[in-house]
Amino acid sequence: MSPLLSPESPELDDAHFALLANYAKHLGRAPKAIRFATNNGERRSRQKGHGMEMLELRAYQASDDLRHIDWRVTARTGQAHTRLYAQENDHQRLLLLDLSSSAYFGTRHTFISTRFIQLAGIIAWRSKQQGDTLSYRIAYGNQDFASNKSGTLPILLNALKEASIVDNRVKGSSASSIWSNFLLTSKAHNKDVIILTDKQSWNQDEESALMKLAEHNTVHWIQIIDSNAFNLPSGQYQMADTKGIRTVSISKKSMQQAKADFFSQNTLMRKKLASFGIRHQIFDITESPEKIARYLLSQGALH
Repeated sequence: MSPLLSPESPELDDAHFALLANYAKHLGRAPKAIRFATNNGERRSRQKGHGMEMLELRAYQASDDLRHIDWRVTARTGQAHTRLYAQENDHQRLLLLDLSSSAYFGTRHTFISTRFIQLAGIIAWRSKQQGDTLSYRIAYGNQDFASNKSGTLPILLNALKEASIVDNRVKGSSASSIWSNFLLTSKAHNKDVIILTDKQSWNQDEESALMKLAEHNTVHWIQIIDSNAFNLPSGQYQMADTKGIRTVSISKKSMQQAKADFFSQNTLMRKKLASFGIRHQIFDITESPEKIARYLLSQGALH
C-alpha cells in the first residue's frame, strides 16, 4: 500500500513531509490556458516588460492599460486590441486549514485530519518549489498559527506535524471560521485562496466575510469525507472527543439519519458557496493527497 495513501500512522513525522516534497515536485504543470484563467475578469497584475509572458491578444476593454494596445492589429482590423501579460512568478496564495475535533477520525487508510495535513504539506512544498508567495493560517485543537512572511516553510511544516497529533481532537476547536476576524483574509486581494476544512456551517458575520473574500480573490474550497463512516455495522463503539472516551451505540436507523443530516447540510453549503463564486470540491479519504493537489493544479490554484 502506498505510504502516501495509507501512512503508517495518522501522526506524520519529518520523513513523511520530506516525501511530500517529492510528490509536490512531480505534480507536473497545468495547461497554460488554465494556469492563467480567472472567474470574474482578469485579476492578476498585467504589465509589459522583461520576464513577462504574453497570455493572449483580445479586443480592447475600458479597464485595459493603453500601453498594451497592439497598434498593428488595431490598424489591420479597425478595432482596438490589447496584449495581456503576466509574470510567471506572480502567484500569491493564501492557505487556510481549519480542523474540527471530528476530523481526527477515519475508517480507511488514515484520518480525515491527516489527509488534509498531507494536502497542506504538498501545497506548501509546491509553493516553495515554484517560487510562489504563500501566506497561511492553520487552526486545530486550541492552536492557531498564521504568517505572511517568506522563508517560514520549516515553521509551517512543523505546525502541520503538530496538527497531525491525535490528542488534538480532545482539545476542542475554534468556534469561529478561519477566514473571519483575521487581518490576512480581510486584506487579501488578487490571491488564490485555498480553504481546507471539514466544517460545514458559519454565522451571518462569517458569511459576509466569506463573500468579501470571494469578491476580491479566487477561492477554492476542498472538503474531504469518509463515506464509509455511514456504513458502520450496528453496535457499540469507543469514541474519543473533548469529554474523553465514551461508548457510542450505533443503529442502522441512527446511521441513516446521520447520513441524511450530513448531506442535507452539505447541499446547503455547496449552494451557498456556488452563489459566492467559490469553487467547491468534495473528495473521499480513499483518494490520495496527490490526486487532490492535481485537481487544484488543474483549477489554477497551484502552478
